[in-house]
Amino acid sequence: MPYVHGPWFRGPQSRETDVVIYGGGAGGLCAGLQAARLGAEVVLLEPSPWVGGMLTAAGVSALDGNKYGAGGGLVHDFRQRLADHYGSIEALFTGWISLYCYEPHVGQRILEDWVAREDRMTVLRGVEATRYERVGTRTRRVEVTPVGTDLEPPCCNDASQTLTTSVFIDATEYGDGLALAGIDYRLGRESRDEYGESAAPPDADMEMQDLTYVATLVRQPGAKPIPTSVQDRASWDEFECSTTVDCSDPDPKKLGHTVHDWEKFITYSELPNNKYLLNWPHEANDFPVNRAYFENRYYRAKHNRAAKQHTMQFVKYMQTELGHAEWQIATDEYPTDDHLPPIPYLRESRRMVNDHVMTQEAVLPDGDNPRAPSIDDAIAVGDYFIDHHHATKHLPPDCRIDENYPDNAPFQVPPSVFFPENGDESFLVGEKSIAVSHIVNGCTRLQPVVMLMGQALGAISAFAAQDDVAPADVDIGRVQSALLDAGCQLYIMYDVPTGHDLFRPVQELALAGVLRDDDPTRLEPEKPIPSAWATKWCNRADVGASITAPSNGPLQRDDVAAPLRNHLSGSDTPVTRGEFVQALYAAIKKNR
Repeated sequence: MPYVHGPWFRGPQSRETDVVIYGGGAGGLCAGLQAARLGAEVVLLEPSPWVGGMLTAAGVSALDGNKYGAGGGLVHDFRQRLADHYGSIEALFTGWISLYCYEPHVGQRILEDWVAREDRMTVLRGVEATRYERVGTRTRRVEVTPVGTDLEPPCCNDASQTLTTSVFIDATEYGDGLALAGIDYRLGRESRDEYGESAAPPDADMEMQDLTYVATLVRQPGAKPIPTSVQDRASWDEFECSTTVDCSDPDPKKLGHTVHDWEKFITYSELPNNKYLLNWPHEANDFPVNRAYFENRYYRAKHNRAAKQHTMQFVKYMQTELGHAEWQIATDEYPTDDHLPPIPYLRESRRMVNDHVMTQEAVLPDGDNPRAPSIDDAIAVGDYFIDHHHATKHLPPDCRIDENYPDNAPFQVPPSVFFPENGDESFLVGEKSIAVSHIVNGCTRLQPVVMLMGQALGAISAFAAQDDVAPADVDIGRVQSALLDAGCQLYIMYDVPTGHDLFRPVQELALAGVLRDDDPTRLEPEKPIPSAWATKWCNRADVGASITAPSNGPLQRDDVAAPLRNHLSGSDTPVTRGEFVQALYAAIKKNR
């Protein structure tokens, strides 16, 4: 497939810019857009022909996690643009795995429109960074070359270009920037003793999440099975028990998963316009990876071809063994000869190692709390469960991988996951290569939380460039304020989304330590506020007000002492939760 390079790539041999982002996926693109919107000059390097990564280029067109009011900023904007295209937000709820399903090419048009509107961001496609050089305390020189082929390395001749920058972000799908810059990273699972994670294995190993070469299918009644190299039934044995249509023994204890019927399978990732996202986790098109996949580019290319073939085999299996030839590979989605996505869906990659790795305790609730522990320096939020894909989960019971993870809760992400601790003051990392454990990667790898982290990376990068400071030295309060201005959540309150009158009060009360992890994930603003809540929040806010009502009843206006009462409107009805939040927020702002 030919790549079209941007006009700059055919221009001068060198260029200075504020921020270089290696990887234009879900996180890298959002980082570039946010940095540019804050005034930084950005060059974004994307090896594939499409930006968007798992949003579009990898074909995972069903957003996972960060539902309702947990998806703000560019996540909210993307979902709204999809809703505008399909007619309503409800029109996106076509598959039961996600509230937000769409055709990849529709998502790509939205992202390309974002890119076209951003004058301060230059996107170079079909290129990769081939050298990263420190030439000063914070000055970095990055060599950029057209991507190589399966057999040839990237060209390093007259086609090469040089970028000089003060901020470099690795937002690649594989964590390739980490290796390029010599940043410490790990692959596979940590031992239980490494971080004290109770759900980790006794010993570290190289077990990693599977990748998937997804396929976008379209229903075409009367169609014939696709021609592939798969000819005999024996080659399909690995797909047995992907559904009940072909499963002689559906015992979940033997298989390691529940076997669903055809209807459950085909509505799992149903997309608009009679299409389907093939990304089934049970005996289907997940494909294992190993260390060589990340460390050897030629092995990676060969492995990706094998993953594609595996997906094509499963499609043929659907059409023949399962009797559904009407489901064909859509030919109107991707700019590829085989009509599969330009890149595979990577769930896990190289992960940076620093002294502040985010571990399972950061995403697990304390006791009966509805949230994970609150943090003051949050720059993003997530709520997806700890979900890992391993083909080895479905081996016979005596030789399968056994991962039993506790239930996590809505969580916040600290900025420390972005920064290396090797003295490189210009390097940042995003996507799935942030400093998290293998366990936590299972809930920080999804599209929405990666997008929100990308916006945080963009804000940090823009301010670092503007103030000529290291990214790690940027004032996080300033970053948080910019993210709130952009509608990004830093604390999850599902029914107070971006644009709600209470959005800013809720977010700032959380950052001020008034709303914490023991508070509910839904405010229900119109309901009376319990006196116990009001007393707790007043004590945390320290605004000099007191609550005199019994702790087990709704709060009345006469139960609120000055100065907080001065911020409540007069009425004989109990104080609502929304009114109290507004009043408490106003009182705190007045006292500042």
